[in-house]
Amino acid sequence: MVDVALSRMTRAEAVGQHVRREIAERGLRPGQLIGTKTDIRASVGVAKATMNEAVRLLESQGVVAVRPGPGGGLFVAQHDPVVRLGQSLLTVDAEPVRVADAVVVRELLEPRIIVDAAEHRTQDDIVAITAQSEALADVVDDPNAFVHAVWELHRTFARITPNRILRETYLSMLRFIDAETLGVGSVEEDTSHRRYKRSRLRLHQRIAKAVVAGNLDRAADLAREHALTTG
Repeated sequence: MVDVALSRMTRAEAVGQHVRREIAERGLRPGQLIGTKTDIRASVGVAKATMNEAVRLLESQGVVAVRPGPGGGLFVAQHDPVVRLGQSLLTVDAEPVRVADAVVVRELLEPRIIVDAAEHRTQDDIVAITAQSEALADVVDDPNAFVHAVWELHRTFARITPNRILRETYLSMLRFIDAETLGVGSVEEDTSHRRYKRSRLRLHQRIAKAVVAGNLDRAADLAREHALTTG
């Protein structure tokens, strides 16, 4: 069972991690069947909507391919060179990768990610970004849930960019940071930290508004502010 008491998006990420473990533990190769959505959903114990979201995430990350109909299900995707590049960045020379290093790379890429999102967002993206921005306020007082909700908003921005190398590199950094910090207990927040969180909420809502409006200059200004104030 997937035991993640956070948002639906975070549950979807946990299902994705489960599917990745299945692929690794079973030694599945590209093109081989992982399982049907129904079977996987039953094994992890999540709602149908959560399973569908997890599949969407896994497809966008180049992990699975979905085949409908009889004999269909989730199959290991044929990894193209761009996807392999993003994955290999975290195992260069088999040396350990520090979370702090991944955070630096993520922060360097985010301004371009945000501007690309403002330039290339579709109507479906606008709906998703608006919903995620509004949902941030619901979890701002839960440290872990807020962090993961913010990351999910940035994932949505990243999936919009037409630059696949940029997208895969950024998402690889975020997946690594997420995997290394998921489940780490949070300390009790003091008043100053709560104020900081509220300021981050307002900043991310302004970024989302600029992206939704397609305002490239405003998005660029806010991206720079985001880079300067990330902590």
